Amino acid sequence: MEYLSKLNFYFLIIISLAIFLPFLFLKFIHPILKKIIENKNKNLFKNLVKLRFFYTLGYILSPLVILVAINNSSLIANEIQKFAYLIKKISGIWMIISLSILTNKFLTAINATYKKNEFFIKYPVNSYLQLIKLVIIIITAIFSVCYALNLSPWGILSGVGALGAILLLVFKDTILGLIASIQVYGGKLLQEGDWIELKDLNIDGEVMEVGLHRVKVKAWDNTITTFPTAKFLEYTFKNWRGMQDSGGRRIKRKLILSISSIKFVNENFLKQLSHLVLLESYLRNKNIELNKANASLSEGDINRRSLTNLGCFRIYIKKYLEKHPKIRQDMTLLVRQLPINQYGLPIEIYAFTNTTKWKDYEDIQSDIFDHILASIHYFELEAYQEPTSKDIKSLISNLN
Repeated sequence: MEYLSKLNFYFLIIISLAIFLPFLFLKFIHPILKKIIENKNKNLFKNLVKLRFFYTLGYILSPLVILVAINNSSLIANEIQKFAYLIKKISGIWMIISLSILTNKFLTAINATYKKNEFFIKYPVNSYLQLIKLVIIIITAIFSVCYALNLSPWGILSGVGALGAILLLVFKDTILGLIASIQVYGGKLLQEGDWIELKDLNIDGEVMEVGLHRVKVKAWDNTITTFPTAKFLEYTFKNWRGMQDSGGRRIKRKLILSISSIKFVNENFLKQLSHLVLLESYLRNKNIELNKANASLSEGDINRRSLTNLGCFRIYIKKYLEKHPKIRQDMTLLVRQLPINQYGLPIEIYAFTNTTKWKDYEDIQSDIFDHILASIHYFELEAYQEPTSKDIKSLISNLN
């Protein structure tokens, strides 16, 4: 009877500790940990609380107490040896799984806390953390089975080599995703925050996250698109980071002029153009050049060189862009003719703004073309526009 009373008292203490220890931990130990971690990193503590890390840590104490008590007890009677053995196995598996969950939660909190850190952006740390989590889950499953069946984990691990082909098939996307993330990050082809275009998948937006399996991109209409990381190995993509780092964004736009409006400049027209400040030096130097070239040619000779309204207009645009305060003068600046097509003669403006901000860029580009389009008629040129119904009605009424 005395032995049974000792046994009952012993188990009563174990059960009491297993039940109340987590609550005591959360009541007394948790505030101390809170102060220590908060002093080091408040964001890390907030993420740990959000993931209920400390609750999981507290409830590991119950199986730990049971395991220690059973392993170090000589008071277990033969009648309850099987029951104690079962409790021990359940507690051990509980411990293994709980430790795995704790580790994964801690890694998740680390990633959430430092994901905006320069090191985390520069290298695929998130992909490596996800791979570590996957390895932890596999090891947890192996150790749990081995502990439950009293097997050596090394025997199972050594047999994994024979299942390599199956594992490669099962984890094909994971392996491809890891290779893709290493290639993309290792070659500095992609970082979180980059603006990318992947036309094959109709993706255009800002990279939010590059994970082991998925890439998350926020489009400009604020929708979120996800696609497998391995797609970076299959398709080509455009990264606009170079443009953003350069500090200048390209303007490449054309306007089409009607060929019938192109003509030589006569004396009256030349006097009108000479009033333009931007063309003063050009016209003066060009007249000297033309007079020298035409000195040996008689009036009316078809080989005589002469100014055209198109040439003056092209130089005017170039001078205008060279004086524009929002255009980079240290980058390529061109005003060029493109091949004639069925609509007319395209004149292309190729320049770079001094900002990469989307709104400012569009404003600068619009202001420049507002001025250019309004200046066309001053040079007696016409921009091409397909006839509207109003134009057709006007033409019919004139014919009648």
